[in-house]
This record gives sequence, structure tokens and C-alpha cells, in this order.
Amino acid sequence: MKKFWNVLGQILGFLTIVLYAFLYTDAQFSFGIPAEIMGYLVLAQQFAALAVAAIVGMEFVSGKKLFAFIYILILAIVVIFMFFPTLGDSIVSILNTVI
Repeated sequence: MKKFWNVLGQILGFLTIVLYAFLYTDAQFSFGIPAEIMGYLVLAQQFAALAVAAIVGMEFVSGKKLFAFIYILILAIVVIFMFFPTLGDSIVSILNTVI
């Protein structure tokens, strides 16, 4: 399983760097790509960095069941708060009323 995460991390890492290079080059030379497509590429750039970090972490904890469980739990919390940013405010307000 570790080999799978290694290969996946290498491929995604390479594609992420290519995306970063393309976006930085476009910022300098303006290739004339429509704004809607550029918006999607910028969004992909943000999530690609998280995906590479997640895959490298999975490679690290591969074969260690307890660490893998803790890592996946932390990763799930990060992803949930990325997709639902107001959820954090709701949880904090609930905790403030309880405490």
C-alpha cells in the first residue's frame, strides 16, 4: 500500500508543480484564457497542495493502524472545515454557550 501512495504522491506532486508554473507564467504573460477557466485552475491550485500533503501523510502512516486512524480523523476535520467554513463558527458558539 505504501508503494501506491508513493506513486500517487509523485504524480500529483508533479501535476501540482506544473499547475503552479502555468498559473505564475499566465500571471506574467497573460495567455488570454477565459476568467471562468482561470477560476477553476486557481481553485484546483488551492486543493492540489492539500491533496499532495494528504497523500504524503497517508504514505507516512501506511501500515501503522493507530497513526493512520488519527491522521485520517485530523484530515477529515481539515477537509470538513474547508468545505463548510461557517461550521467552525457554529461549533465555537455552541461551546461558548456550554462553557
